[in-house]
Amino acid sequence: MHTISRPRRLLAAWVGLALLSSGCGTDGPRRADTPAAGPTSVGPGSPAAPTPGGRAGLGAAPVDCPRPAEAPRSPSRLGPTAGSYLGRAGGVATAVDVTPGCQIVVGGRFTAVPGGPTTTIGAGGAGALLLLDGAGRRLLRTVRLAGAVEDLEVRPGGGEIAVATDRGVMLLDAAAGRTRWQRGGSTARVAVGSAGTVAALRGSTVTVYDLGGATLSRISLSGRTVSDVAVDDRSGSVFVSGFRQTGGTRCEPVQIAYVHAYDRRGELRWRAYDHPVERLGDLCADSRADRVAMGRDGRLYLAGETAGGNTVFSRSAADVGRPAPNVVTDDFSRASNTGDAHYTYLARFDPTSGRQLAGQVVISRIDGKGDRGNTVTPLAVTADEAGRIYAGGVSAYQIAGRSQVTLGGRRLAPYAGGDAWVLVLSADLRRRLTWVVFTDGGAGVVRGVAVSGGVAAAAAQVDKAGFWRGPGPSLGTGGGYLAAWPGLR
Repeated sequence: MHTISRPRRLLAAWVGLALLSSGCGTDGPRRADTPAAGPTSVGPGSPAAPTPGGRAGLGAAPVDCPRPAEAPRSPSRLGPTAGSYLGRAGGVATAVDVTPGCQIVVGGRFTAVPGGPTTTIGAGGAGALLLLDGAGRRLLRTVRLAGAVEDLEVRPGGGEIAVATDRGVMLLDAAAGRTRWQRGGSTARVAVGSAGTVAALRGSTVTVYDLGGATLSRISLSGRTVSDVAVDDRSGSVFVSGFRQTGGTRCEPVQIAYVHAYDRRGELRWRAYDHPVERLGDLCADSRADRVAMGRDGRLYLAGETAGGNTVFSRSAADVGRPAPNVVTDDFSRASNTGDAHYTYLARFDPTSGRQLAGQVVISRIDGKGDRGNTVTPLAVTADEAGRIYAGGVSAYQIAGRSQVTLGGRRLAPYAGGDAWVLVLSADLRRRLTWVVFTDGGAGVVRGVAVSGGVAAAAAQVDKAGFWRGPGPSLGTGGGYLAAWPGLR
């Protein structure tokens, strides 16, 4: 067994990458008011000053939703609509999502972002949300927050924005102009369902709130590491992912991934992985369920991490005695010749029953060493309306087709240590539609991905400058990075 270290430092520095998608939800643009062009300051529950005749966060001129596109002819070629640093060096982009009106919302810590009106909520501070058009080319508004933004999610349909910061969790209105409610305590991850149920992760406790901010339950997983949360209001479920460390039999110690589903009262409904250690046999590779998310198709998605090929992810999530429904297409989706490389595992679940529907290994390879497996780890996962899986993270040398990666018609510089990657898989997991990096001589990690209709997006942290620069205005010199490209038909 090989312990997975934190924070992940993969042979190289990490790059914060924010991939922006240029698609939209099916609800169409939402009418609202536009904030004043100059800076404003509002407290919790107080509206920002409106400008008549516009749309909140969009400026005076309406922005149409971008049209979805055909899949690229090669997974190594992509034509982004934008690629830009965000703010000054020292900042980071941590999360991204797409609103029903096709705005891209990026969260993180940003300083000196040029352009667009600014709204300050509360005391203001290190955290910020950036609202951009669906192509990622126009900054529509900067929203300053007291705490550094760790995570965010937009409520499907309603458009309200749930935000996790190091000072608490809050639910902003759809215009990001005022706070509907907020609760204190450093919050690492947040999720919001279609009916407005919010799940917030603090340490090893998940607190569940209703749309008005009333506490519905607290789910405590003491003795476990909790990494992420997701909410499905259609089934009334809250999902929690992470790992527990234990010992016994051949595997001592060992980290075992888990995904749990609870109702909104905090009662356990089902669990995935989390097998008893005495049933592992020789499956002694450490495993973690790093990210969970509801896809736009109504399915639950997992991005996990494992250290070596003898892993629980090779077995059914419900029964370690049965094989997993994994799809293998080539050596980059096969757990062979892995050694102790930390690689990614993606899976799809029925959120109501917990039944695992599909899974796939994602691994990099060292071509100069007999195609030995190398490290690639995830920090983001989601899916579009058709069930195409979008994932992102950081990879050591090198992903499939790395030397051929071309963005906007230009070939990227060779691997320089820590590639910020994004992968798009077909719904049946049999084709890689896109697998690219955005590091162009630099290093970093994708921290968030999002997709809705014709918009796809990702957010990240830049450790070493040298990222692909695309069309649109310059929004800074480093720290965070943003890229946008059309979602798929």
